[in-house]
Amino acid sequence: MRWLPLLLFLLLPALAEERVIKVLEAERLELRQEGGEEVYVLVGEPVRLEREGEALEAKRVVYFRERRLLLLSGGVRYRDREGRLIEAEELQVDLADESFDALEVRIEAENLLLTGPICQRAAGAILLERGYATPCASCGQEVPDYAFRAREIVLYPGDRVVARDVTLLVQEKPVLTLPVLLLYLSERRPRLEVGQDEGGLYVKADLPYVAAFGLGYTLLRYYQGRGYGFGLDHYGTGEAKERYFFLHTPPDTFQYRGEYGLKRAGFSVAALVERDDTLEKLTRFRLEALLPGTPTLQDWRYALRLEGFLDHDESTPPPRTLQRLPELEVQSPTFREGPFSLQAGLTVGRYLAETNPLNRSARALGPYAEAGRALFTHTESLVLAPWPGASFRAENRFLGFYYTTQNPDGEPERQVDWTTSVSLRQALGGFSVEAAYTRSVQEGESPFRFDALPQRRSHQATLTLGFQERPLALSLKGGRDLEGGRYLPLEAQAALQDPGYTLTLYHRRGVEEGPLETRLEAGLTPYPFSLRASLRYDHAKALYDPLLLQAGYALPGGSLNLGHRHGLDGKGPLTTDLSFSLREGAAAYTLQGRRDWQQDTLTLQGQAILGPESLSLQATLDPKALGYALGFRSGVAPGPLLDLLLSGRYQEGFRESNLRLGLTQALPEVAFRLTANLHLPEVEDGGTYLKDLTFDGGLELWPPRPLDASEENALPGLSLSGSLSYTRRPTSPEGYALALRNFGPTLTFLGRENTKLHLAALLTQNLPGTPLKPKFLLTLDRCCWAMRFTLDAAKNEVRLAFLYGGQAAEVLMDEEGVRLGGLP
Repeated sequence: MRWLPLLLFLLLPALAEERVIKVLEAERLELRQEGGEEVYVLVGEPVRLEREGEALEAKRVVYFRERRLLLLSGGVRYRDREGRLIEAEELQVDLADESFDALEVRIEAENLLLTGPICQRAAGAILLERGYATPCASCGQEVPDYAFRAREIVLYPGDRVVARDVTLLVQEKPVLTLPVLLLYLSERRPRLEVGQDEGGLYVKADLPYVAAFGLGYTLLRYYQGRGYGFGLDHYGTGEAKERYFFLHTPPDTFQYRGEYGLKRAGFSVAALVERDDTLEKLTRFRLEALLPGTPTLQDWRYALRLEGFLDHDESTPPPRTLQRLPELEVQSPTFREGPFSLQAGLTVGRYLAETNPLNRSARALGPYAEAGRALFTHTESLVLAPWPGASFRAENRFLGFYYTTQNPDGEPERQVDWTTSVSLRQALGGFSVEAAYTRSVQEGESPFRFDALPQRRSHQATLTLGFQERPLALSLKGGRDLEGGRYLPLEAQAALQDPGYTLTLYHRRGVEEGPLETRLEAGLTPYPFSLRASLRYDHAKALYDPLLLQAGYALPGGSLNLGHRHGLDGKGPLTTDLSFSLREGAAAYTLQGRRDWQQDTLTLQGQAILGPESLSLQATLDPKALGYALGFRSGVAPGPLLDLLLSGRYQEGFRESNLRLGLTQALPEVAFRLTANLHLPEVEDGGTYLKDLTFDGGLELWPPRPLDASEENALPGLSLSGSLSYTRRPTSPEGYALALRNFGPTLTFLGRENTKLHLAALLTQNLPGTPLKPKFLLTLDRCCWAMRFTLDAAKNEVRLAFLYGGQAAEVLMDEEGVRLGGLP
């Protein structure tokens, strides 16, 4: 009965309101009445449903329409919006509040497998009673290295797992009982690290905790001969976004970051406080509170902003960033009364900012100063239709800036931006007349650079006469500059407009000065052709602008265009441009060319895209030489992607010849970028040599091979990672320079049960001329846990770290990605 899905789609409005459920596959449908409620029963092998990013499978599905209750039984598989897979014998989903109940559950979440007899979801969190969890399920281990049983396990949206009354299992044997256990699934951070650096021994430990107000880590540090460090990394679990991090390390280095965010329809709050003495000894803070949180046009809007910093090092100059200490903003809704509308706002604040260098009194305050400011804004508009054919529009916009500073005359400083415009238009058939008045003023001075306005004044009255009766359109505009006490130039325009052609004549004439400007534009569009010409004459300079001629042809899937500029003042032809584009399926072709008649040069640029390959050409021909660049690209991102570019110029032989090679791959497993420039033989230098080379990323030369059935023939894998930069320097004694950043080989040995042993030797230094000081890393990766030993000769440091989580040691291609636990 494969026709059944069509019937189910027709019944979809009845099966689930608002069309939130899609029935993809089923074999039988039954409709029943139980207790006055419509009940739908679906049976299949299996029944497959889809619901707003969620997928459900079961052999039997029962839907209670009135209660919006979904019952699934028999081989139930449910993948939620976060990608978690839930398998159960029976599953009951309440579509009204997104909650569910399940029996005999198996959950795959990130790198964690959870099982248990009873499972519930409410408010987005999944509760598993008498549960079992292990991150080793996908590692191929016959017996998991470690796991835990708990009275209850709560899986929060995102990446947090909290378990209570926990028994830790090693090789399925109980070893430790804990009241609570906290896991972050998406982060692979060291939780215990022991090492030795130039100052002596150090120990770093991050201890998880769970409380009613949130969860996180207690950060403990010990540095031999230097003292103790302490801190915390706290995450809130409520409605608001909360993250509080603090770390003090001896002798007096502080790092902290507090972040809080809560957004509701009624109000929203966002706050941030941060300091990192390893970068700068400043505490930066920012606060913004909005009321309401999501405003509408009918709401009064309030905002409180606080932004600045505290300087803990007076020996260094503070940054000249804008500080609001604080700022309060009030915005009114748009009041409407018939054709009239009004909107106003007031912003009051105290500011520390860079001073305005154009303001003499501000320069006396220094480059960075403090002052108060009030910004008052209001906008009024009036739109009327007083009689048939008439329209009246008036608008007034005002911004007033008032400061606590004073000018040299002892008056408080201010600046305004004020614009008023009024227009009245009367239409009678094809005729129209419009009178307009505009006044715009920007004046005054600001002590601050960030809100200083340029000085500007405009005061005009204009009158426009028009006639429009297709295809003819005529207009005449004149006016008076009330600020300067002179008449504005008259502007006349005549146009013929039709779907097949256009002709426009524009003339501007000063009442006292005489003719100023004349423009003529013409266009003809007999499909698929299009022709256009334009010309402008400047009467004051007695000069023609270049005559512009353009022609186009519309191709199926492309276009062909030709343009020419010709000087009418004796210069003759200026430039001729040609452009061509065509697309046929996966292939595309483009060509652009320009002939510069004055410089006597010809430039061509073309490209042919042939599926995953493409060819490109750039050429410039002048009386002296031919410059060229030929390119080839093969591959599709994420790669591998190959780029070749041959460039140079021909001038009595080849010169500046160069071959550029680029190889890029951006796959999650192996990502790298390799670029190289190869010098080719030329007139002045007949040698072929490598000019420079850069490698960045990770590259596996060959994978590891495990032991065979006879316990022999194992082969370690070899990979390269980091950054390497080579530059040829013939003037230096060595002839080259080599810069390495965490660059080196990694040997990988593969054992049973996906066990890996990585041995890496990395260099971060410039060569030659300095002794080698490598960093050695020995990592034992058991997939769900790892141990890493680090010996850094450059820092004279030794480290031992333990990690947990799925694929914990998959960091070999990005060593810097391993972060200390708790650090942001």
